[in-house]
Amino acid sequence: MNGGWSIAKKLLGFERTMIAESFSNATNSRDATDWSTSRARTSVRRGPLADPLIRDRITQLKLDQSCLDLTLRRTQDSAKAGQAPGAESSILKYYGTELNKRRNELFLSVLGPQAVGWEGDGFERRELELTREWLRSRANSIEGGTSEIQLNIIAKRVLGLPD
Repeated sequence: MNGGWSIAKKLLGFERTMIAESFSNATNSRDATDWSTSRARTSVRRGPLADPLIRDRITQLKLDQSCLDLTLRRTQDSAKAGQAPGAESSILKYYGTELNKRRNELFLSVLGPQAVGWEGDGFERRELELTREWLRSRANSIEGGTSEIQLNIIAKRVLGLPD
């Protein structure tokens, strides 16, 4: 029975790492961030973004994305060396899904009411896609173990905190 649990833990680790990898600096994420930044610039005026809070959020998002990408690369190198993911997969899954939610919330902030259209002539194709991506990002924090479960695993197995 214990061997079965060990296999299940390894499979969960691979699943969580795979979910986190889906939020690596993929073309879609980068394109959407660049598109929303461009949109924020042109919605007011050309040149630097006028709102320092939006500039700060975009910068923080890009830095956090780089951190996730580098950490995922280290995890991939470990996997190539034959090491199964451990409790760090919970950190990656949690961080990736929360980063994805923050990214989509930033898009909402930049686009305002244009970010919540479902269909119709008043919306660009990319605006409608971002609406669906934002709604989908909420489910990412549930699949593969909720964010609350991941935080519990991190507290107990990574940080060694008591029950």
